[in-house]
Parts: sequence; structure tokens; C-alpha cells
Amino acid sequence: RHTPDEIEKAGTRPPGNVGKYLSKLVELYLVERRLPATVPREQRTTQSRYYLRDPFLRFYYRFVEPNQNLLELGLNDALWSLINEQLYAFIGMTAFEELCREWTLLQGRQGRLPFIPQAIGAHWSPAVQVDVVALSWREKAILLGECKWGTEAVPRQVVSELIEGKTPLVLAALPDGQAGWKVHYVFFARAGFTEAAAALATEHGATLVDL
Repeated sequence: RHTPDEIEKAGTRPPGNVGKYLSKLVELYLVERRLPATVPREQRTTQSRYYLRDPFLRFYYRFVEPNQNLLELGLNDALWSLINEQLYAFIGMTAFEELCREWTLLQGRQGRLPFIPQAIGAHWSPAVQVDVVALSWREKAILLGECKWGTEAVPRQVVSELIEGKTPLVLAALPDGQAGWKVHYVFFARAGFTEAAAALATEHGATLVDL
């Protein structure tokens, strides 16, 4: 749960107070407030999301805190079994996407992106979500990326969906619409890409990154 409304509904604080607690947690660097990379920083928005900053705390509150009863009963093996069942999915939803954004930031610092990024993050809206976004408002250039943590090679459909399906929706969400933007692509995969996916990505000048 990452939006203030979701957090408030799931919590135990009185209604209307969640903003005060989130502000304090952000101030203490325990929680991070994120905005879509496609929203200019000077623009007011209600699209903010909140995330635990520390991977240790994410792991603790995902696996340990909800299963304290297993630890109290000494059923450590049962807890390890539960963690093993869900750990790869947990990594895919948290650590892998952030690692891909860090890779993008590193490429930008080393001058290996097609442009100098002014923002790096993700995009989300009611219409579409994209895992990795880097953009330059100055150059009207944007990099869109997808992260796939599955054990199978990424198929052609994933590449075509980002290029043909998601890209127009992302560009439409930009303040000045789609006019004049140069779009670049990157795909991240734990298990690599099928030949058809690689061929389509190459056709569009996309970068392919595996582990």
C-alpha cells in the first residue's frame, strides 16, 4: 500500500492524520515520497506514493513482523519455507526495479545515455505504468524501460507492448503532450530475451540488459 488513502485505510491511526505521520517518517528518512518522473517538480500533484527506504525494513515488515507467531513457537523452518516461496517475487517487485533505475542513473552519470537526464524514476497513472523512466525536459527526450524478473526469456510481446501500447499513453501524460519528444527504450531481464524480442528491440534501437 503506497498511496496515503491506502495507508490510512490499512492503518490504526484516526482518519485524517496519516499525512502528519508520513511527513515525520519522510523527515526521519524511514519513508520516501516518490512522484512520477514525468511530473515536473514544480507542479502540484496528488500522484505521490510512499515507500520504505531501507531494504532491511521492507524485508522485516514483509516476512518477519507478520509471522512473529512462528518465531515464538520455534517454527523457524516454517518461516524459512514461507520466505523461500515468496522471496523471488518480493525481489522482482522491489529490489530489481530499483536496481534497474540505479543502472540508468549510473549510465547517465557516465554519459552513456542518449541525453543528460533531469529526472529518473518510474511513471504511473490510471492509464499506464512504466518501471523505468529517464527524461530531459530541456532536450525533450525520454527513456522508457521495462523490468522483467521472470525465469523465462522475455517474449516479443513485452517489447511491442511498451513501444506500441504504453509509449503513447506516457507521452500523452506529459504537460505538453506528444509533440516533439524523442523516445528511447531499455529492457531489463533476469533470464534474457527471445530472438524475436531481441530483433524487435534492435529494430527500435533499444538497449537490452540482463543480469
